Amino acid sequence: MITSELKPLKVYQGATPDPKQATRDAVAVLRRGLLPLAEIFYSLQGEGLRTGQATVFVRVAGCSLACSFCDTDFRVRREITMDEVVNEVRGYGSSWVCLTGGEPTLYNEVGTLCDRLHDAGLRLQVETNGMFPRPGWRLDHITVSPKETEGGTLDPWYLEHATEFKYVIDDRSDLRRALANPTAGTPGGPLLYLQPNALNPDAVRLCVGAVQEHPDRLRLSLQTHKLLQIP
Repeated sequence: MITSELKPLKVYQGATPDPKQATRDAVAVLRRGLLPLAEIFYSLQGEGLRTGQATVFVRVAGCSLACSFCDTDFRVRREITMDEVVNEVRGYGSSWVCLTGGEPTLYNEVGTLCDRLHDAGLRLQVETNGMFPRPGWRLDHITVSPKETEGGTLDPWYLEHATEFKYVIDDRSDLRRALANPTAGTPGGPLLYLQPNALNPDAVRLCVGAVQEHPDRLRLSLQTHKLLQIP
């Protein structure tokens, strides 16, 4: 875990009405031998290094956290077999799949889905909060968005194996937390992105100024899918 300045946990304002119940429901689906999904949809990757690439998103239900600013409803809406997931994803024609959530690394079973998708000739990105290392999963792109300020911890495995780190920025303490990452944004290390909290207009100016101040280490990530008004 990276030790840095942490703020008191905020009041939950997220999109999932009851995050804990959503996760319990997801676990119950897994016990029935099915995958708990919120949705599968085809869009463009809107954030980070892969911005603008056509991608099939597989949103896994349930999460290990309840981040105050979470803009995703990760309740179970589909109970589906792995064969059904693979067939549906292949039908879109894109070579890229993004496993997102919720928190997809929460469940061992998703690793089996990774194998199945890879065997179908697809490339895999995962979006994770970095709490659960998954060295055995076949992943092509690992995006980590640490959530220490929301009660999460960052497993050190990701410091060496992530493709990119993406920090949600509200204020300067968040910026200091991002800069405290010992590997991200350094030569040969994962990329280091700052992403302004969409609920805080002042965060945009802070992030732009920080990237200008640290031009060789930091990059700006915007939620371009929201600007384009696409899923």
